Amino acid sequence: MPELPEVEQVRKTLIPHVVGHKILKTEVFLDRLVQYPAVSAFMQGTVGKTIRAINRRGKYLRLELGDGLFILGHLRMTGALIALPASAPQPPYAKLKFTLDGDENLWFTDIRTFGTLYLLQDGGSYKVNGYETLGPEPLSKEFTVAYLEPLAHKSRKPVKTFILDQTVIAGLGNIYADESLALSRIMPTRVANTLSREELTVLHEAINKVIAQGIANHGTTFRNYQDGDGKKGDNQNHLLVYSRKGQPCRFCGTTLVQIKVGGRGTVYCPQCQK
Repeated sequence: MPELPEVEQVRKTLIPHVVGHKILKTEVFLDRLVQYPAVSAFMQGTVGKTIRAINRRGKYLRLELGDGLFILGHLRMTGALIALPASAPQPPYAKLKFTLDGDENLWFTDIRTFGTLYLLQDGGSYKVNGYETLGPEPLSKEFTVAYLEPLAHKSRKPVKTFILDQTVIAGLGNIYADESLALSRIMPTRVANTLSREELTVLHEAINKVIAQGIANHGTTFRNYQDGDGKKGDNQNHLLVYSRKGQPCRFCGTTLVQIKVGGRGTVYCPQCQK
């Protein structure tokens, strides 16, 4: 699933292609992609609107249409928003097309079809489950050790499960959770309320560092992730532990081990992480 760095890269790469352009036609090829309102209302409500900005909150993208109206999208496992020349053929796995007034169109593609789109109004009555309750993001001024410490001390969950909770930290997923815990030398199964303030300070710094690295490296691509230009990320070449089961730890050379934590595949170093 694309996490904060990947979704941020999609946002940044789409801006020069679609911001300032009017939606002339909306075509939906998979009805369940549109979660709200009805497909016909979604199409009618987007046609004629100009994409004024693209924002991001956690793993969600917001295409701002003006006057508080916006398209909210979540890529889920394999979704992608891609800008292509108007003359280009329909891309594989296309589920939606926005025909724009320029020389490019915006497509939503999705192999596994878990992605979601909503047409919403700021202050409206419809609330997207999970969006309204997002916690602060890494690298934000709200994400501090002082914020994190009381939440951790109340939690009896494994620390990995704790930091994956989107109400605690928005945008962190399996890749960057494993990387944060490896960098901070904390065992993923440690109960969150056993972490000292010093350990939480190190973890906080590690979370910010791995997220910043992911953004700088244009995201992580293992299978399907691509940005708004259709390009793959490079961060997979810089990972400490994620997807490196059986390989040597980059710090000490010990063979990395994979376990399950909260049902999620988790790779760690049994020597470095305590």
